[in-house]
Amino acid sequence: MKKSGSIRFLFAAFLAVATCFRVFAGTPQVQVKVTLSPVSGDPVVLSQDNPQADSEFNAPLHARFVSSLVADDGKDYELRSQWTIKQLPIGESTDTIDFLKRFENETEYEFTDFGAFQIVYEWSYREKGSLEFIQGEKITMKFSIDESDVRLDYNGFSPNDDGINDVFKIYVRSIVDIKIAIFNRWGQTIKTISGSMDRILPADAEPVENGGYRFEIWDGKYNGSVVNDGVYFINVQAVGAGGKKYELKSDINVLKGLGTGN
Repeated sequence: MKKSGSIRFLFAAFLAVATCFRVFAGTPQVQVKVTLSPVSGDPVVLSQDNPQADSEFNAPLHARFVSSLVADDGKDYELRSQWTIKQLPIGESTDTIDFLKRFENETEYEFTDFGAFQIVYEWSYREKGSLEFIQGEKITMKFSIDESDVRLDYNGFSPNDDGINDVFKIYVRSIVDIKIAIFNRWGQTIKTISGSMDRILPADAEPVENGGYRFEIWDGKYNGSVVNDGVYFINVQAVGAGGKKYELKSDINVLKGLGTGN
């Protein structure tokens, strides 16, 4: 009797597990993927299994939101999505702002603000032909965007192809738009750069340890030839994350003999 009871108990337990498995297997599951593409560097993908980015991004930051249902019961289901992007409190503020709401299963957005952001994905589904939607479990993910900065770290370089300080560079962090003009002492324009940072910043821009990038803006040439030694001038106008505006003016000393031993 004792052995027979044990067998019946094990059989009942097996049936319970199998039933639970069939219920779970037949229940549609959602797959969520958020691809964050910075202006330079590799994209980062957030998901249920990877809900938080390890490092801060620069603005502008392009985001693509994708959700889909997976079911193995052969039935046809409809997915209803809601993406809510919350901007988390900064400094002494305690306010969480609903920064963005979208209701598509797939959507895109370009972030030009800074701060900590939380993605809240809410979803429900129903079998095609049914009137009732069944609510799924809420999914949250997080990422951050750095505050903006732009600066000229030095005011001279030596375009002599010796491999040392051959080009003039600028440092940017979370800069959305920029306009650069370089001219000589007579006011003649030597070089201009203008446009959105996602178009201007090269893929091989040099990442800087505290965030941001340093990249080449002038190789010392005008009309294909290296300019004469002397003092030139630069004017930088930029708009950073959150709309912060910058204007920098400086001289640039071109010294081709620098670093050659002469």
